[in-house]
Amino acid sequence: MFRVEWIERHLSRVRPWQVAVVWGPISAWFLVAGLRQPALTVERVAVLFLAGVAAWTLLEYLLHRWVFHFEPRPGSELQEDLSFLVHGVHHDYPYDADRLVMPPVVAVVIALAVGFPLHAGLGPGLFPPVFAGLIAGYLWYDLTHYAVHHLRQRTALGRMQRRNHYLHHFRHPDRLFGVTTPIWDFVFRTHLEAERDVSVEVR
Repeated sequence: MFRVEWIERHLSRVRPWQVAVVWGPISAWFLVAGLRQPALTVERVAVLFLAGVAAWTLLEYLLHRWVFHFEPRPGSELQEDLSFLVHGVHHDYPYDADRLVMPPVVAVVIALAVGFPLHAGLGPGLFPPVFAGLIAGYLWYDLTHYAVHHLRQRTALGRMQRRNHYLHHFRHPDRLFGVTTPIWDFVFRTHLEAERDVSVEVR
């Protein structure tokens, strides 16, 4: 699928349990680090953690809209491969169970790009619980994304997430960028005013 064999073999195929095994303990470590801050109460750590989860929903929207859907420069094989690795492969093969969660190299790059400025802005005291929440939000996103494509949705929230995401995939690629929540699509006006025919390709 990829022109570079090591990208195909080692970077493009990821299962949801691998994401949970890698990032779950990291989120827990930062949360414990926050609880060990003498200036933070348990209640304040909880608020900061939830603030991180909420901040993830905005980051999820921005990444999906402006990074995952970036247009590579014509003729640039590197940009084309990068675009395909980050998100294009998922749009081309939306039912491939090995390509529904974020490749670890992409997740690490995003974590570093977000983590260092966040640490500088919040300081070492407030950073750990907020970053723990961001990572937990990312896990929520990746596992929700997998479930939307591969598991039967039994709740109203799950059915709404699947409907919106499938409309994004199969009918409106320039709309409905929120996977876990539609809030930011309403804020940035990328929601759908009305969709009378909501029958989309669902398996």
